[in-house]
Amino acid sequence: MASAGGRGRLSPGERLLPAIGVFLVSAGLAVRFIGLGRFSFWLDEILETYTTRMHWPTFWRSLQQEGFNAPLDYTLRKVLEYFQPTDAQRRLLSVLWGALTVPLLGWLVARRAGRWAGLCAAGLLALAPYHVRYSQEVRPYALGLLLLVASLAALESYLDRARLRSLLCCYAACLATLYTLYLAALILLPVAVCLLLENSYDEESQRRRTARSFLAWSPAFAAALAAGYVPWWPVLFRAFKSTPMSAAPPWSISRLGRYVSYFGFAYRDGSELRRTDLVFLALLILGIVAAARKPGLRYLIVWGIGGVALVELAEHRHPTYDSIFHWLPAGLGLTAIAALGLSQVLQWRAGSAGRTLACALVAWLSVRGLAGYFRDGRPDWRPLARFLAGTPPTERIFVENQYTQLCVGYYVVGPDWLCCKKPTQREVANLDGELPRLLSAWDPSRDAWLVLAAGPRSEPVRSWSASFPSIAFSTAEGSGGAIVRRLARGARE
Repeated sequence: MASAGGRGRLSPGERLLPAIGVFLVSAGLAVRFIGLGRFSFWLDEILETYTTRMHWPTFWRSLQQEGFNAPLDYTLRKVLEYFQPTDAQRRLLSVLWGALTVPLLGWLVARRAGRWAGLCAAGLLALAPYHVRYSQEVRPYALGLLLLVASLAALESYLDRARLRSLLCCYAACLATLYTLYLAALILLPVAVCLLLENSYDEESQRRRTARSFLAWSPAFAAALAAGYVPWWPVLFRAFKSTPMSAAPPWSISRLGRYVSYFGFAYRDGSELRRTDLVFLALLILGIVAAARKPGLRYLIVWGIGGVALVELAEHRHPTYDSIFHWLPAGLGLTAIAALGLSQVLQWRAGSAGRTLACALVAWLSVRGLAGYFRDGRPDWRPLARFLAGTPPTERIFVENQYTQLCVGYYVVGPDWLCCKKPTQREVANLDGELPRLLSAWDPSRDAWLVLAAGPRSEPVRSWSASFPSIAFSTAEGSGGAIVRRLARGARE
């Protein structure tokens, strides 16, 4: 195979590069449109929608008091709410951000690693189950990842040709990243510094001078970012000082397998490292070796491997549940490293059949992961909610905990259940796991319903209600789904 960066007459494969690029970008967009309305929201999506349905003053107060979510993605979704979107339409913004990230990551990798590596990066991200999932979620992750890549791409463009327009784009993208996703901004800093340091010793004199000049003036750039972030500094500092929400995750070598599996071909967190995941691990190892050997690509190691370690440290410093989506900004770096490894495989003298087989294997593993995601990778509260909505409104609905209350309230009453409660709307009462609260609130002369689903389990409530008739809803969140128990009048004793 001819070198992607070579000059002169293009090989037949290189002449196909534009068509391959268009196909990959189109596939990345198309796959993110699949099944937008197939699953319901889960708790975090519901909470973001509740927030964006609030009136503007309440909306801002809620974001500032909560503190753990930056405001840009929320604000864009707040504007979208003026058009009264459906749940599927609320996901369209994330679809757009995720689809734009595919070609942008490909362009960024191609700048220093060659066109084939760029196509590999675009192809891997286009079909990556983890990225497709968060490109279909009403959360800030898709936009935060796009802005992270955009910041690095703008910096790369400025280093290639020092223009004011590129510098302003870099500043705007970095500031927008800060206003969208804290962890993306946390990873952006060391990756950008590494990119600048590498280019400070580049063979091209112009790029070398530009990088050294940027580093010399970097305090001024950082001061400008700090000035642009003045309205949100108090909120961020308050979030740092808040009480951790959970215990720190344990140090374990198995966590490395978790990241290889999830950011490779798995469609859900918690998957054990399987034999097929060794394919992604091999690509990572090849990519790390290639990046370490070639100047200008070592920032990818800092992005992927260093990013995973940095988020691990952050989780131990201020644990906020051990959720895989906290590692998404580092996951992009792992995808870029694996793409570099795949491009090395494509340069082996294995013949066109061997190279085609390698690409087909990676594509098949990605598609298989996507098939699992589209089949059962998300919960669906709507069958349970439709059942409860069809019961008489005089029959009270009790839920085990606040997690279930927020989800059931959203789908039984509507997206304004939390922010704009009306006296006539259906009550969804939270027991907070306390059996005495249920016994005092349930009028035994009337039928009622008890929902046992996601969130903290209450063994007293579950044991006491075990003898009542129940209906299972396997698609709702919870260990094995949700259970609805009919509290029939006269059967309290």
